Amino acid sequence: MKLAGKKAIVTGGGTGIGKAIVMEFASAGADIAICSRNAQNIEKVRDEVIALGRNALAVPMDVRVKEQVDNMVGKVIAEFGRIDILVNNAGINRPTPVLDLTEDTWNLIFDTNLKGLFFCTQAVARYMIKQHCGKIINISSNASRGANEPGQAAYAASKTGVNAFTKACAREFGPYGINVNAIAPGRILTPLIHASRTPEQVEKFIEVGKSTSVLGRLGTTEEIAHLALFLASDDAAFITAEIIACNGGRTNLMG
Repeated sequence: MKLAGKKAIVTGGGTGIGKAIVMEFASAGADIAICSRNAQNIEKVRDEVIALGRNALAVPMDVRVKEQVDNMVGKVIAEFGRIDILVNNAGINRPTPVLDLTEDTWNLIFDTNLKGLFFCTQAVARYMIKQHCGKIINISSNASRGANEPGQAAYAASKTGVNAFTKACAREFGPYGINVNAIAPGRILTPLIHASRTPEQVEKFIEVGKSTSVLGRLGTTEEIAHLALFLASDDAAFITAEIIACNGGRTNLMG
């Protein structure tokens, strides 16, 4: 198993891409701390991981609150003794045209997608530096690469910040044997998509996703998880500072 004996944290691990990554890592041999604001979701996922024979923690927390992040990391160290992998997956979107975008909505998106990612990275990296090894995987988005539908300005800007932060951390942490990369998923039908759009908008999301992919379909959460497993494994030991798209060949991003 590629992650046998490894200890991982996955934020936003109760549903969607986060849950798929948790299950992929557990199947590959990792013990996992699953974090989210929704305790019920992560407790269910924890039980599924334990059923696979792995150790798992469900830690309710809000990535936007530094004290909660620090407490979560302390619990993981107390239980697992080390942290080998961090997946910064927690994210939020509120599609809104720029002229209608409020300061509160802007702050909600940036505090979750970027500031929360910073809090988690900083807290975990302190331990990884002492270990002289670690893998950090940030979940970005194709929205950061220019494939923006109307109403995505705040979300796209936050994910562009994720890309820049990924590269900066890779530069700083590389001398300590820490790899830092990001995955930019294409159109994946997740609970976040349904939560942030009307049914009509979801149908449009699917139609556009199919028409702008050379593969003619949307991706799955499992396909993102496969890439995350590769980046978390020793197979990706010489890959860092990369923003890797997993998007089915987006025709509007091909030059």
